[in-house]
Amino acid sequence: MRAGAVAGVLGGALVGAMDYLLPPACASCGEAADGEVRAGEGPVCRRCRLRLPPVPLPICDRCGAPMGGGRAATCLECQEWPELPHSARAAFLLESPARELVHALKYHGWRDVGTFMGREMARTAPRTVADAECVVPIPTSPANVRRRGYNQAEVIARSLSEALGAELLPCLERRGQRGTQTTLNPQERSANVSGAFALVGALAGRIAGRRALLVDDVITTGATILAAVEALRGADPRTVCAYAFARTVPLAI
Repeated sequence: MRAGAVAGVLGGALVGAMDYLLPPACASCGEAADGEVRAGEGPVCRRCRLRLPPVPLPICDRCGAPMGGGRAATCLECQEWPELPHSARAAFLLESPARELVHALKYHGWRDVGTFMGREMARTAPRTVADAECVVPIPTSPANVRRRGYNQAEVIARSLSEALGAELLPCLERRGQRGTQTTLNPQERSANVSGAFALVGALAGRIAGRRALLVDDVITTGATILAAVEALRGADPRTVCAYAFARTVPLAI
């Protein structure tokens, strides 16, 4: 047997032994997910996949916020939004097990979870998302990239763009570090990200006249999306929509 073949056999045996001793766990509940990982579906068990909470209908046509008991004349979440973005949507609510998956990706270095998220987002994508011609990830700060080793939104966007057959264009950068949005109220969130993004590189020139899709892990108030759209205007897109893996439940519901 050739050395390469021997190495392959030994490598396979080692992987099998590791899977037996330390079987892959679900990134959400911690239960075994070895079958899913072996099938290339990602580190999320079947039970948690089935429990991902969709955004309940009806939703606002513009920002995708759930409207509770029915439609209102004005959605408080987006009544002051500018013309762009054309629409914003999220695949799921930021409730268990989606919340645990977001935390695994952002705070525990579980990069494969982002690939799973992108695939799930493609599977549930509305027409405005599926029609995108290019996908633009929301950038995080350089400090976060150094700490995590990746931009979580770009990991998601790469998986989503492959599933949709759309071009990935990471053409935005975040200027500096202004702290987390997590503990801020809506007004503070908007101020914290105002002017935070800028177009960079030659990739920006490939957005003109195309249907662009901004991708992030979570939508809360939409402040980050609006700030990114403001920067993206300079690339002259035909239209801009936003899509996230999860969204928080609006306080106004």
